[in-house]
Amino acid sequence: MIPAADGGRNCPFFFNGLTGEYIMDKLKQILLSLLSVMIILGIIGCAGGPRGKLPRVEKPTENELKQDWQNYTVYFRRGTAFVYKLKDDRKIILDAGWVAVTTESMMTKSRISDLTWVKKILGQNNEMYGYLVHRSADQVNVAIIDGNTVRLYYHYIRTSGGP
Repeated sequence: MIPAADGGRNCPFFFNGLTGEYIMDKLKQILLSLLSVMIILGIIGCAGGPRGKLPRVEKPTENELKQDWQNYTVYFRRGTAFVYKLKDDRKIILDAGWVAVTTESMMTKSRISDLTWVKKILGQNNEMYGYLVHRSADQVNVAIIDGNTVRLYYHYIRTSGGP
């Protein structure tokens, strides 16, 4: 091996002549590149899979759904949302925060304190699963599991108070 005139400081082929600063800069570049690739792949992975639709509707209104609640299988998420599921063989998967409304008194006591939106829950081929009434501030997504099942993802957004 023939040493460089400057001891290998400016030549990347002579490892023993590289400065610690040069190595750290290259290592940072490599790590940032890997992190960027992982973030992009993560976003692509999370965006994958079939999604249902939650279009807003003007009819039926929240009050109309509450009056007609016995024609649906109803679930309530304390202070934030109702799901009015059609009575058929389709399934809506909900997390543990939802409670089935089974009596008139439960329905009367259950209410949402904020501005609400009424949305249709649509699955594969725009098949209707029911209605969702929720706080307008919250984020909701629906994923299609199969031709007969959707999963509702409900994310509460804090609108008052501090961190």
